[in-house]
Amino acid sequence: MNKVSEPKRIQQLDDFTIGHIAAGEVVERPAQVVKELLENSLDAGSTSIHVEIERGGFDLIRIEDNGSGIHENDLELALSRHATSKLSQPEDLNEIHTLGFRGEALASIGVVSRLTVSSRPAGQEGRSISMEDGIQQSLEPIGMANGTVVTVEHLFQNTPVRLGFQRRPATEHARIVEVVVAHAIAHPNVAFRCTIDGRSTLNLPVSESIEDRLYDVLGGQSSNLLPLVLPHQDSDVPGDESWTGYISAPDISRGKGDEIHIFVNDRPVASTPFHQAIRRGYRTRLMQGRHPVAVLHLRVPAKEVDVNVHPTKREVRLRHSWRVLERLERAIAHTLATSPTKPDSSGEIQELQGLAQSEDKQPIQELLMPPTRIEDLSVSSATSAPSWALAAGTQLNLVGDVADEVVEQIEKPRPQSIAASAQKVLPGMSSTPIAPALSHQERELHRHAGCGGSVSPTEESPLPGVDNDLPVMEPLSQFADSYILAQAGEELLLIDQHALHERIRYERLRNDESLWLPQPRLVASRIQLTLAQEAHLESSLQRFEELGFKLEKQGEGEWDVTQAPRLLDGDELEPFLFDLLQDLSEEGAPLETIERRKDHLAFLNACRGSVKANDALTLAQMRRLLEDMRNVPNPWACVHGRPTALRLSLDSLDKHFGRHG
Repeated sequence: MNKVSEPKRIQQLDDFTIGHIAAGEVVERPAQVVKELLENSLDAGSTSIHVEIERGGFDLIRIEDNGSGIHENDLELALSRHATSKLSQPEDLNEIHTLGFRGEALASIGVVSRLTVSSRPAGQEGRSISMEDGIQQSLEPIGMANGTVVTVEHLFQNTPVRLGFQRRPATEHARIVEVVVAHAIAHPNVAFRCTIDGRSTLNLPVSESIEDRLYDVLGGQSSNLLPLVLPHQDSDVPGDESWTGYISAPDISRGKGDEIHIFVNDRPVASTPFHQAIRRGYRTRLMQGRHPVAVLHLRVPAKEVDVNVHPTKREVRLRHSWRVLERLERAIAHTLATSPTKPDSSGEIQELQGLAQSEDKQPIQELLMPPTRIEDLSVSSATSAPSWALAAGTQLNLVGDVADEVVEQIEKPRPQSIAASAQKVLPGMSSTPIAPALSHQERELHRHAGCGGSVSPTEESPLPGVDNDLPVMEPLSQFADSYILAQAGEELLLIDQHALHERIRYERLRNDESLWLPQPRLVASRIQLTLAQEAHLESSLQRFEELGFKLEKQGEGEWDVTQAPRLLDGDELEPFLFDLLQDLSEEGAPLETIERRKDHLAFLNACRGSVKANDALTLAQMRRLLEDMRNVPNPWACVHGRPTALRLSLDSLDKHFGRHG
């Protein structure tokens, strides 16, 4: 018979243990400490904040502000758990107007570090108090300017297990810069300075507008952002929430969503819950797997947002989340629809409302129904045209509504392909050359030092081997300079030239080791980085060198790329580096092994350099694409999952045209 074990007795934890548990929730890493202290400074009405960091924040975090300060009689209470000046009763949690409100940050930080808080309100003497490993010291006088100085030393020194799970100091430097930058964007009326290991990495003066602050933080990239334009019909939608901000055009994108900044009532929050609404707003304009650059501010009544749902306050819960997200989706779609960007097939762009009726062609309704005269109003409706004829003559747009007639608008014609004829010169050469043909080595040099446009299929090496069962294909022609018509046995293939070349380039880049060899650049390429990007780069320079890059700092936010892998053309280098920088910003992210690097980087570059829609191809170029198609393991889909070809069998064509029986 099994002996029943005695139940474990419940005991009340002591304050020291409770403090360590709370610190585990609130103080995840040094960047979180900086965030909590910045929120306190901003809640105190500061207009100037200086952040000083040493060794990733593990040795020193010092936040100095010129805010209202802490009354000398409240300094001891400020280091107690759940002591705050921002709440007085439970009902206050229903409508929070400050960044902080729980009153546990200082107490939690003091448990895992040596914490010193010095403050001097206007018209009073300065006072200082310390806490080390959760033990509070006595109050002492101190000479200082008006405001508050919080110093955190030896973070996690008394908790070696927690310290062992922390990132490298260089990684924490980058994270801290991200935290400061996020709050700087949310509060352009506050000056921010950040000093890391004695070196000034951020110095943002007070900005008169959000545009000036974005330029200070993002640099020249901010000039390419589109201001968010709200649709007029949103003024009639119920609700008091509103969106403002800036988004990037579809041709400016990133491999990750790290550069999407979301602020709810000036509080930086995690952007992940908003990604789906943002992507729906971009619709088909944004390539699959890509993310825009966005700075979006949501104004919502405080009673309709709950910020007390996450220990670090990085997530919020919105009472009418569906309505808020739909507003964001409509605003992004309307902004892109009213900006000079490439239209999609949603019917929202005026050019897609339907072709305008030409002046010399009479609609079928008018042909079947002559102009009505007053005396004909009594005539029976039996003489009117049948409904099917009226419907046939009605021009509809792509969303099912009757299209508005645009009289003076000229439709942009699509290119008309010309059947390929026998070639008398080599592909890519003029029929009247003025110089001798380039050698093989010269062609290689020009190909890898180009300006980032489409690469001709004939300039690339053939794919080796035969990995699928496609027969030999014969190119017949090109339709709309976008699709290849080819015969494959008893099938007619209609092939998307861009999707196919994208798949071929992926397989070639994935398996061609020579393209990843580093190559010094004849002329260094100058790139401009934001403050956060530069911090990430400085912490990952060694890994960039392992990937074949050499970068040299030239000035504040300016770097020269003197060496890069061979596969990167001129204009491809900068966007490629930005994507790679995002991948390397997180330890343990993709690119951890050589194989992952090849796969991920080949995916990023498959689209760049592929022939595009509206690119006229020669017969030789089409034949090369078809030959390479036979050597691709999966020739029927591009790297994004879109189909590459439409297959029409000869038998189905015979049936369609009544050739059977």
